This record gives sequence, structure tokens and C-alpha cells, in this order.
Amino acid sequence: MTRLPMATTASVASLMILAPGCGPLSQEAADTPYHILVTNDDGIGSPGIRVLADALRDVGEVTVVAPCGQMSGSSMSVQLGREKRLVPISDDNGTWGYCVEATPADAAMLALEALVPDGGFDLVVSGINAGANTGDFGHMSGTVGAAMMGAYYEVPAVASSLGGQEMDFAYPAAFTARFVEELRRRPPMPGLVLSVNFPAATEDAITGVAVARMGGSYIRFGYEEIEPEGEVRVFRPGLTPPDTHPPESDTEAFVAGMITIAPLRFDWTDEEALLEVGSWELDHRLGTPSGN
Repeated sequence: MTRLPMATTASVASLMILAPGCGPLSQEAADTPYHILVTNDDGIGSPGIRVLADALRDVGEVTVVAPCGQMSGSSMSVQLGREKRLVPISDDNGTWGYCVEATPADAAMLALEALVPDGGFDLVVSGINAGANTGDFGHMSGTVGAAMMGAYYEVPAVASSLGGQEMDFAYPAAFTARFVEELRRRPPMPGLVLSVNFPAATEDAITGVAVARMGGSYIRFGYEEIEPEGEVRVFRPGLTPPDTHPPESDTEAFVAGMITIAPLRFDWTDEEALLEVGSWELDHRLGTPSGN
């Protein structure tokens, strides 16, 4: 039996748990521009980013900047000291976004430096990724890495990812837009990334919503050694589903069919270890014994 905090319905209209008195935007808030930067790690040509951007245009003013190509697994890697070129991406209605030959975090950084609207960006939304990023995957994910760049700039951020076999982004985009509407009603949370993961593409396949801590992996990566190429050893990647998941983790809830929301910090500091190691009374002089 899980003790995760969760919603028990699966309709887009009722998934969000609203605080008392938290209704529609006030007229003043509705008239104030709400600037959203949309990015991803699957590249500007991925269907997930286009569907997400279209859904978010009903919530605020959207700027789209993403890598020009596939950059999954980039984490928060950046290519410092290299020129970046912002390439406009157009359709029949004109320019709808820009791409950068760079990592997801680089693309977000460039937008946060060079394309800041009047009043600044209010939110960074990264996704929708093709593949889930619960638990340990968050550390490797370019989707989460791009959102973390928002946190680095003290802009609240959301990372949105879709697992499962069916890559239909309509429902995840609608839910993400609903979630962003909820964030807009509330005080900003700078330095925070909310990692949202969908185990399936349709509302009927979802069992609820869990707000849970990051933990575990729904798939374990490994390598199998195969026939060498002369003196060169060759290893083929393999994926294995683990038998168990950490209790009350986002991965546990995800494999149970729930949308998961994991609040992540840009600051990785372990507060307990900070106190513990600080108590060692270390001395920079090599000839001096430690305090303990």
C-alpha cells in the first residue's frame, strides 16, 4: 500500500489539487504578461515540443528555443567558449521558434541571456520528452538539464516527459498546460525544477497523480560484451527492468501507472554531510593531525 500523496481522478480538469480559494486568475494577473521559455533535448523537430508549445500558448506568451538535433542524455552539459548561432524555424505562419547547435542546457542558457522579454521569463518548460525521466534518470536527462538551467537563472522550471510505447503528446501537453496554469496562480518558486512524468499517453491509462521524491530507476542500463573487432573489445548496451523500486519514490508511483511530480533542487548540497564533514576539524597543514 502506497502512502504517496496523490490525486485519485484522471480528468485534466480535476487533476490539480487546488488550495481553498484558488480559482481562476484575477483580472490583474490575466492582464499581466506571463512569459514561458519552451525547450527540450529531443531537438526542435520533435513532435513533443511543438504540441507542448501550442498548449502553453493558451497560458502565456511562449518563446521556443531548443537544440537543432537529438541531444538526449546531455544532462546539464554546456559547451563553454563556443559561438552559438540562433537559427529561426518557420512554418506557413512564420517563425515559431529557434534552434541552436548546442546542448539543451546551452539552448536554454542562450535564450535566458539573449531573448529575455520585458519583465523576464516567468517559467521554463522543457519537453515533452520521448521517454520517462523518473528517479536516477533525472541526473542524465537533457530534458531535466535544460530545466535546471532555468533554476540556475532563478527562474522556476518544469520538465515534462512521456514514458510508455505510445508517443501521443496531446494529453501530456494538456496536463502540463493545466499544471502551468496552477503555477501561475501561486508565488514563484525560483531555483526549483518540477519533474513531471507520464507513464502513458492517454487519460484512461493513468491511475492518478503522485507528488513524490526522486528515487530508483524503472530501467537499468548495462553492457553485454560481444564479438571483438580484432583487438578492440565491443560492448552492446542492454536494458533490464529492476524487480523493486524505492518505497514512496517517483519511480514506484510511475510503474504503478501514476503521473509523478518530483520537486528537484539546483543546489545538490547534502545538509547532513555538510554538518558531519564540518565537524572533522580538518587542517590544511599536512603535519597537523586532524581534530578527530
